[in-house]
Amino acid sequence: MARNALVPLALYTLLASNRSGLWTVFFPLFLVESRGASEPFALALLSAAFVASSLLGPIAGRWSDRLGRRRPFLLGAEAGALPLFLAVPFLPTALSAGLVFVAAMAVLSLGAPALSAYVADITGERGRGRGFGLLNAVAASGGIAGFFIAAFLSEAFGYPSLFFFTTAVMVGTVLVLLTLVAEGAPVRPAVRTSPREYRSLAVFSVAVSVRSLGVGAVGTFYGLYAISLGATPLGVSLIAVAGMAALALASVPGGRYVDRAGEIRGIWLGTLLTLGGIVLFLVADRWYFLIPAQGVRSLGLAFLSPGMLAYVANRAPAGRRAEHLGIFSLVNSTFWSVGPLIGGILLAVGGSVALLGFALAVTLVSLAAIELLYVPRRRSRGNDPVPRMPGSPGPPAREPPASAT
Repeated sequence: MARNALVPLALYTLLASNRSGLWTVFFPLFLVESRGASEPFALALLSAAFVASSLLGPIAGRWSDRLGRRRPFLLGAEAGALPLFLAVPFLPTALSAGLVFVAAMAVLSLGAPALSAYVADITGERGRGRGFGLLNAVAASGGIAGFFIAAFLSEAFGYPSLFFFTTAVMVGTVLVLLTLVAEGAPVRPAVRTSPREYRSLAVFSVAVSVRSLGVGAVGTFYGLYAISLGATPLGVSLIAVAGMAALALASVPGGRYVDRAGEIRGIWLGTLLTLGGIVLFLVADRWYFLIPAQGVRSLGLAFLSPGMLAYVANRAPAGRRAEHLGIFSLVNSTFWSVGPLIGGILLAVGGSVALLGFALAVTLVSLAAIELLYVPRRRSRGNDPVPRMPGSPGPPAREPPASAT
């Protein structure tokens, strides 16, 4: 049942996957090439868009938990953001286009905690890594097609045409949500306990998310970096596609590894791989050297993403799962979102070496934090069972796979 319920969500994800990855690369290029913005200003606007998105995560997640529903948040986010994306190419200045883009990304973010919670609701405790991995693989596969289309459109019609492509695809996501994605069984709200319940969640979120400062800086910069090394928009798309191909191929095996070996081991391995990818970026002196660099960096995300989401979902009370995932998203996305801003400053002061050196440093900090806070405990005690939350009467029962209907 869980597998059948994931199929419509996978189709929705396949269509929706043209946005965050596509705009991470092409929105700065749109501002610089079509609206005359400076590179630091373009990165700062993109950073603002993702900060605004992350701030709304816990609010949307808590609201979803209170109502016990997921689909309305996905549908409202898609329908609300569509006209905003459509308006961006008609705005004449970088500032006005950037502010509307910020609003579009903020509205779109209202559905993110509900989507993650929906996957967690319909998968069992030991299958959530595979569930999240499957959606990551589908998203990467859809993103590959999106980048090839984006390369053609930007070469033939310019960067503004990408917004029309995005809105056309969003019509498809709305139709899928209306016709194929069923509303899951209502989730009964959990009894609220003290704020101390969130302490371990906050510590975990910060420890694994420090490296997102570097991920955000590199993820939004590599398109500009590739152009500076002589790439065309097609070359930028090839770099992005290499990363998404690695993510598509490795996400399901990565999710299975998380379920089998434990979330922390998956996170540690994924962080180590992203570290290797940044090193390859740092030593590249031709644009096509960025292809394997992006591939290795994305390979790490195939282990990181299901590991982090499964860790949070497996420790959250069922009635507050979207809220906990939203809080984690707030911390993780805020770190990621500040990355382009810091990266833009470092780029202006010290060039690409300063930006990539910063990304390398914060990834090492995150790796050390995971090692010190989690790995020794895991090595000495094996894969710990899911701990009970403070204030609960005892360890939670093992959850069977649940149906979405």
